[in-house]
Amino acid sequence: GIMAPPQEIAAAVAVAGFGLLFISHYRAKKAEKTLCDGAYEVEEGHIAFLQEMVQKYKIPSIDKAVRALIQYSREANKDDLFVKKRCNTCGGKKNKKILAIKIYGAQKEFLQEMQEQHKVKTLDKTLRCILEFAQRDGDRDEMFKVIRCKTCS
Repeated sequence: GIMAPPQEIAAAVAVAGFGLLFISHYRAKKAEKTLCDGAYEVEEGHIAFLQEMVQKYKIPSIDKAVRALIQYSREANKDDLFVKKRCNTCGGKKNKKILAIKIYGAQKEFLQEMQEQHKVKTLDKTLRCILEFAQRDGDRDEMFKVIRCKTCS
């Protein structure tokens, strides 16, 4: 049999390796931009707040409003979001509802990372922390007017 010189074999392996790397990078990038269905338990007041923000800032949907908040959260001081205790329902009856929304894969990963890093009990609670911050302390113009994600719209 005819043997290819080692440098040709190395070049072929490098090209194949780069191709695989490119494909996995492309898939990861695509996953970031793929909307994932999710159902999160949030307070009824959070849904009312989101509906109010959708109207005030002319946001196309509650899903888009939540995605804007998650994008904002990725740049925000995480201690403000996840360390400071805020509770809109302390001493009152909790009234949780399921919020069915679509968020990007990268945003779901961010919520999972924050849940782990800040030892938050559930993914739902992680999202509620962001909603509590937005409702109680956040700069609403900063959160809902500033466009952070050109590809996420």
